[in-house]
Amino acid sequence: MNDTVALAQAALAQAAPGRPALVPSSGAVRLTDPVDLGGSARSQVLRCRVDGADHGAPATVIVKRFLSDDGAFVRETVGLDLCPGTPTLLAQDPEHHLIVMSDLGELPTLADLLVGDDRDAAWDGARTWARALGRTTGGSRARVAEARSRLADAEPWDADADLRAGVDRLLEAVAGGDAGPEGHAAADRRAAVEAELAATLHLRTPGAAAVVSPTDTCPDNAVLGPDGWRFLDLEGTDVQHAAFVAAYGLLPFATCWCVFDPPPGLTDMLLAELTAGLAEHAPDVVADPAWDTSVRQACAVYLVLVTGWLWKSTVAGRELVGPAGRSPSYRQLMVSRWRWGALNLRADLPALAAAFGDAAAWALDQWGADVETTGYRAFR
Repeated sequence: MNDTVALAQAALAQAAPGRPALVPSSGAVRLTDPVDLGGSARSQVLRCRVDGADHGAPATVIVKRFLSDDGAFVRETVGLDLCPGTPTLLAQDPEHHLIVMSDLGELPTLADLLVGDDRDAAWDGARTWARALGRTTGGSRARVAEARSRLADAEPWDADADLRAGVDRLLEAVAGGDAGPEGHAAADRRAAVEAELAATLHLRTPGAAAVVSPTDTCPDNAVLGPDGWRFLDLEGTDVQHAAFVAAYGLLPFATCWCVFDPPPGLTDMLLAELTAGLAEHAPDVVADPAWDTSVRQACAVYLVLVTGWLWKSTVAGRELVGPAGRSPSYRQLMVSRWRWGALNLRADLPALAAAFGDAAAWALDQWGADVETTGYRAFR
């Protein structure tokens, strides 16, 4: 921890011109009283007190040091620089994969509201979160070329490999958990599923629909302050089709642990607000007649990816995807996702919808009523 604090102090002292300054005229700033905020296996995150800063400077800052060189440092700095509605990037140390950013303080997250007890606060929080997310990603549109250039230094994500794995696991569930040799019927089904996924490839080359997105815009990665929502944890920042952003409203929360059955009208409202926020900067994108179809296709891609990512933990019956007392089990999450796909993708992607429905039926038969999903606590 002391080494990280020393590196952060040095980075602040050498902050590039134009960065908000913390270094006082009287000497170098000191960071003291570091508090470990948890981070993950990939990073160390500290809150440090700022001693010796000029009047009006922040009292604390956040220091984040990435523990592996997998491109997360590059992605986070790009997100902090180019996406509005995020913390301010104060300094960085590329050699040690370290950044210093503004501290937004102890603020409620959207997850706090959704699993809390205040229905009105949860509904209004979700509504304003969706509009803010649309504005944040839409507001990055003019910086797409710069983001692509800078992200060239980050390790690329092999989306094709993850999608293939997701298809394999989905069809394994359809076959009753059996990944053995395929007969003609199974081969035909695989071909139909793969053909529908191939029809979504245009989303991977978004053209004018491209935005810079944090990508991991889960409810616990957004905090609500006096001036509205701010988005955290940008280590997955990428250039993507705006439909992938909108999918976070329709599913909702595509890659998050905070997955429960939404109340009637919630996802329609989230998608409408997200689309309206995007329209402030990208009206041509959301006015495209194919917009709604593209959003559902993006949801299908996420469902296949999540099936692959979470398969082992789901089959093993791991109890919690997220924090204890606030999170569904892996099996509950997957059944909820498969049911959503079965109900909402029938018109656009019938083969995938049928596969999701059969997977959910197998899960209920295999694991019983314990995998039945429940609603968000705030809306029960």
